[in-house]
Amino acid sequence: MIMASQIVLISGCSTGMGLATAVFLAKDVDKRFKVYATMRNLAKKGQLEEEGKDCLGDTLIIKQMDVCSDESVEKAVKEVLDAEGRIDVLFNNAGISLLTPMECVPMKIAKEVFDVNYFGAFRLIQAVLPGMKARQSGLIINNSSHFGIVGIPFVEVYCSSKFALEGLTESMAPILRQFNIRCCLLEPGPVQTPIFEKASDWIQENLDATTIDPKTKSLFEAAQANLDRAFSDAMQNCEEVAQIVKDIILGEKKDLRCQTNQKFEPEDIPAKLADATGNKSVDVITERFFGGQ
Repeated sequence: MIMASQIVLISGCSTGMGLATAVFLAKDVDKRFKVYATMRNLAKKGQLEEEGKDCLGDTLIIKQMDVCSDESVEKAVKEVLDAEGRIDVLFNNAGISLLTPMECVPMKIAKEVFDVNYFGAFRLIQAVLPGMKARQSGLIINNSSHFGIVGIPFVEVYCSSKFALEGLTESMAPILRQFNIRCCLLEPGPVQTPIFEKASDWIQENLDATTIDPKTKSLFEAAQANLDRAFSDAMQNCEEVAQIVKDIILGEKKDLRCQTNQKFEPEDIPAKLADATGNKSVDVITERFFGGQ
């Protein structure tokens, strides 16, 4: 067996970007990566095993890890360190989405979104940092979103969790640079993953239409239709994102922020970052979703 040059730990690998990236890196013809692909529920590992069957046990190792559990994260990281002696790359990919009027979101659900999207990444970073600092080497990729910079209507909980992840990463980067540890914020637009289906399923199961006033209901329906149109015109596949992650790891993309999809509302992020008042961003989103109301 050829020793991989980079040990990569990825969260949220049962579906979507995590699965695609794990398989893509593990199948690298030069075996430059050994991937520890993790997921909360190992009963859902079937697709990963099937797509990665040619490299299972060699460059692809599947492990259980629940990013919402301190004990689970500590156990998984320890097992990788015991086996390999190091973790070169952490890809905080696990995430959940939510699209619904804010007043309909139970506090329990809002906390769950933050526990996965923000605190899950926080736990893993805390777990890998001592080893990376000791070796003076490492890369942390945090899967943010286009909506980690630009807030949009009815996605408040998801956006705010990704805003928090952006703030964490931006704050860490200058410190970790002193230890030769690189940070990157991956900022995808719409990607063909089950995350949107799961968000839609939650709406159907939990949204009580009687708690929404008629105007909010109308605005919500308009926002859903707008997102459906925008997403259908600019949807990206998971393999494209996996290639970008590989480029980041290999140092071909070194910026703090990496937007993966230039077809999806390309003016949003430059407008947001260029306007210190924040007014232009609100005006642009209001016009797009609600016709300037």
